[in-house]
Order: sequence, then C-alpha cells, then structure tokens
Amino acid sequence: MKKTTLNYLVDIPLLAQSVIVSLTGIVLMYGSHGASFLGFSGRELFHMHEQIGILMVAFSLLHVVLHWKWMVCTTRNFFSSKSGSSANCEITEI
Repeated sequence: MKKTTLNYLVDIPLLAQSVIVSLTGIVLMYGSHGASFLGFSGRELFHMHEQIGILMVAFSLLHVVLHWKWMVCTTRNFFSSKSGSSANCEITEI
C-alpha cells in the first residue's frame, strides 16, 4: 500500500474524530445539563465524547508513527546551524 494512501486512511478518520469530539465537548460544556442534541441525550453525548476521544488518541499515535521520520528530519533542519543546507524530508512510499 502506498504511504499516501495509508496516510489518507488514517488522517481522514482522525479529522472526523476531532470534529466529533470538539462538537460534543462544546455541547457538553455549554449545553444545559440533561438536554438532548441531535437526538442524543447528555449521557449519550458524554459516552460518545469519551469513546471517540480514546479512538482519536490511538489514531493520533498512529499518525505520529507514520510521520516520525519526517518529524525528525524537519526538526533537525529547523535547529541546524548551517543555513541553506536542508535535507529532503519528503514522505516516501512504504
């Protein structure tokens, strides 16, 4: 499988999870207690927020693992004392 395909399969669900956790967090924080939102009770929203949050942590860790070499290379380039010399940090295929 191409690395770009794998990144897509990790990053799109991670984005969706982030949106859901953000929205449920806002509703839980500012909504009235016991009220429903989009047909979900406060208790269901809380459970959804927790479960998807845990899933989001797992996908975030996978995201970091997939981008680790790029992160190390980019960090080295950022802190390199030699100006103008930067290594190629492009993502390569698996």
